Amino acid sequence: MRYTPFNVNNSETGSTLKLLILQINHAPMKSTLLIQLVLFFLVTGFGYSQSKYPDDAFISPLDISLKLSGTFGELRSNHFHSGIDIKTNEQTGLNVYAVADGYVSRIKIQSGGYGKALYITHPNGFVSVYGHLSKYNDEINKWVKQNQYSKQSYEVDLYPEPGKFAVKQGDIVAYSGNSGRSGGPHLHFELRSAADQKPVNPLLFGYPVYDKTAPTINLFKIYPFGIYSEVNGNDEAVDFYPSLTNGKYVFKNDKTVEAAGQVYFGINTVDLFNGGMNRNGVYEIEVLVDSKPFYKHKLETFSFDETRYINSLIDYKEYKTKNRQVQKTFVEPNNKLSIYQGVENSGILKVMSGRNYLVEVRVYDAVGNFSTLEFTIKGTEIKENQKSGLENKKQVFSYKGNNNFKNEWINLEIPGIALYDTLHFNYRVLPKTLNRYSAIHQIGNPYTPLHTWCSLMIRGDSVPKRLQDKAIIAEVTDDGIESAGGTWTNGFVSTKIRNFGKFCIVVDTIAPVITALNIKNQKSVASQKSIKLKIEDELSGISNYKPTLNGAWILMEYDVKNDLLTYYFDEHLLKGKNEFKLEVWDAKNNYSVYEATLNN
Repeated sequence: MRYTPFNVNNSETGSTLKLLILQINHAPMKSTLLIQLVLFFLVTGFGYSQSKYPDDAFISPLDISLKLSGTFGELRSNHFHSGIDIKTNEQTGLNVYAVADGYVSRIKIQSGGYGKALYITHPNGFVSVYGHLSKYNDEINKWVKQNQYSKQSYEVDLYPEPGKFAVKQGDIVAYSGNSGRSGGPHLHFELRSAADQKPVNPLLFGYPVYDKTAPTINLFKIYPFGIYSEVNGNDEAVDFYPSLTNGKYVFKNDKTVEAAGQVYFGINTVDLFNGGMNRNGVYEIEVLVDSKPFYKHKLETFSFDETRYINSLIDYKEYKTKNRQVQKTFVEPNNKLSIYQGVENSGILKVMSGRNYLVEVRVYDAVGNFSTLEFTIKGTEIKENQKSGLENKKQVFSYKGNNNFKNEWINLEIPGIALYDTLHFNYRVLPKTLNRYSAIHQIGNPYTPLHTWCSLMIRGDSVPKRLQDKAIIAEVTDDGIESAGGTWTNGFVSTKIRNFGKFCIVVDTIAPVITALNIKNQKSVASQKSIKLKIEDELSGISNYKPTLNGAWILMEYDVKNDLLTYYFDEHLLKGKNEFKLEVWDAKNNYSVYEATLNN
């Protein structure tokens, strides 16, 4: 089956633009107002659909109106969102269409991540990606299942030959779903450059998303930078909550801010679409000082290698303590994000005493709606004793080279690329508590992000020999402990960490728990279409599972977010009695098994 929906040439915006041009060409006198309207479209909504991105090449992947629950570049936990999330009316099973001619170049199935995903390579140099699918079309499904049985694995990463699954624009290639780490039924959709696999904002290709709503500015922060700086007499960041007045955002009490020394800015902003309540990400943030460009970043494209730099873009402490993402203008020296454009002095404003600075902040969405915040900074003298007496004798870690901290109990190695800026490393030891096999080591500042993996070793003198192969390093959090993994090596437990925090040694001797949801021994399953079981592990996590029916491996789909395994009945379920067996291991090789005779 194939469908031919509207394309961007027939979109509301495109049609309006063509109508305006037609009116100008046939008007007795070329109206200044009409010309201004056309320019407005070009500069705002239409201007973003740059010529390097074709606006008539791709149709919609769904045959319903496009309403978004997530935008490209939206701030997520430790990464930027690499596509758009299209609402599917809270349903699964909607037809998913090839957006252009091409061939299926990759099929990837994960228990987490995108779940069931499909990649189509197009001859115009782009790749379309469809994630969180429920299933593929019959032809693709059959081939994928054969590979899963051949590899005896639910998770597969397959690269069909270019001619194996050729598709035409409008062909049904899959069906929408909720697989992987999806928070609800929707279609995750991407367009990538085939040459480098960098995702590109799909809204730059002219997709007709109805949006007349400008972004909202919820919070603005001004940060003192350096030891002789302050904002409104404070040597810590000051929060401002803007209000919308006469079409512009202003600070509620006073438009003038007093500052001394050096400052930078932070903004919490979201974008709402017409008819939706999702707090989506914005496309561009721009700051002007005295009408001159000072800072800009734009979510047009980025590489997956740089997506974790989001932890440097945002105020990481604000996010960890208040779950609020504030985007900073300060570009740390080892922040290599490619989204920045024309940043002056790393986004830090030098404030001179006695001088006023007009600051204008503009926030855009991807179709050109924008909001503006304006305020004035009045330069003042620094008050006496502002931080000037501080001394810090802690070890200095540099982003320019590798760093090491070592004592008789721990050995920590932090490569320079893991740091966004030079820092003063802090460390302390907390007492050992019940069921811990080492002291608790407070390593670094938990509100300082790390970019890459670092090596951590903790000495394990308290671990009995019989438990050494069960020992792991755990992070101690407010909610309990979380496994950081680890192996026993020469009296130490060693692992990789990617965040600072409190760490200690624990042991995992508890086997995974298997819970049958719709079967039991000797039950008749003749009226069922599937069997479902939950598999859970308290500490080190599920590492492997093996389901068999009558001694042969069977395919069970793993929904990791719900700890759910599902076997959909197929030719492997025989008439009469069937012997079902499920074996499960955790990361420390603790083992559980469930067995039942099923009558069909």
